[in-house]
Amino acid sequence: MSNPALKAAQVSPADSQGSSHGQYALVLFAGLILYSFLADVMSRATSIVVGQSNLVKKVVFPLHVLPAVVVFSALFQLLVSSLLLVACLLWAGEWNLSDVVHMSWLSLPLVLLPLVFWGLGLSWLLASLGVYLRDLSQVMGWVVTALMFSAPILYPIANIAKPFQVWLYLNPLTWVVETWRHVMYWGVWPNWSQWTMALGVGLVFAAFGAWVFERLKKGFADVL
Repeated sequence: MSNPALKAAQVSPADSQGSSHGQYALVLFAGLILYSFLADVMSRATSIVVGQSNLVKKVVFPLHVLPAVVVFSALFQLLVSSLLLVACLLWAGEWNLSDVVHMSWLSLPLVLLPLVFWGLGLSWLLASLGVYLRDLSQVMGWVVTALMFSAPILYPIANIAKPFQVWLYLNPLTWVVETWRHVMYWGVWPNWSQWTMALGVGLVFAAFGAWVFERLKKGFADVL
């Protein structure tokens, strides 16, 4: 029996006839759950400190925990969505574990790790900037939309001309989405050299976000 999960990974948005609708939906869902994680973090982080102004003014509280809570809350939602995706894959594969489940799935938590660090960095950065720039939350809707269309979520990266593909990798979602799909559908292990680079960039960005938050939090009480 052919593997429906494998077929799903090969379906492009251009395939719009017959059963390819359901197969493309699986591919789309895999990318959307990763996008939703980062979009949720970016949307909520801008107002997390402002919304907890009582903790800033009256209580000695480790404020850097607030943006981190946003990240781990979004991560929990991502894990729930991932379990739903696995259930859909098993259903599409007629519950044949040998056709759907791959040993490479053991690497999925590691694949997510760079994105989690990016989420932490963005959360600390946006939370601190949101205290001073109150309109930042209004702009964030446009930013998260641009984030989705600049990553291969609605379309396969192979449809993009090679000279432009490198620009897509400036989006932190691109590598994670592509690797997640390869691991999930094809049973391909991640490229560990690329993973190391993605993790290193994520760590640096998380450290930068934490540094900005630490510098700016000294003025939170005055602004709020």
